Amino acid sequence: MTMKLVWLHGPPAAGKLTVAKALQSNHGFKLFHNHLAVDLSMAIYDGFGEKDFHDFTNSIRRQALSKANELGVARMVMTFMTCAEEDEEEIARYLDFFQSEGIEVYPVQLLPRHDVLFSRAVSVERLQSHKISCQGQLSELLSEWQFLPIEHMNALQIDNSERSPDDVARVIIGHLSLF
Repeated sequence: MTMKLVWLHGPPAAGKLTVAKALQSNHGFKLFHNHLAVDLSMAIYDGFGEKDFHDFTNSIRRQALSKANELGVARMVMTFMTCAEEDEEEIARYLDFFQSEGIEVYPVQLLPRHDVLFSRAVSVERLQSHKISCQGQLSELLSEWQFLPIEHMNALQIDNSERSPDDVARVIIGHLSLF
């Protein structure tokens, strides 16, 4: 059985984890969110991004996805904050990894309006995590980075500014059924 992996990506506060939870609870997906790997790495390193932090974190993600595939997990959703320009090489490594593992990947970019991102950035859930929860920091990030789609034949873009997480999940399920 081929694993179908929904790779939710987009800027901070785009709703990636919220949509992933809707896929988990309403559609039976296993959830592997970005901060599971980041939080594990933060327990080992003194600071985010130091030394080989990103390489180590990405190796954790790949190992977990490989194990899920080996165990026969049919549907998984992974969240990831990607910036197409900054992360171009890492995205290519992930796409090569998915192909080598026989994982069917569906990159889904969530694209809410910036005003929506700013309002979501200060949520209680974000404040209690290692996530970006400062509007100034988010503004700086949005002005420096372009959050572009991952180019792939199964890719999908969704403006989730006015859509509920359950509605976005249904759109994604509809997209998966096309392939």
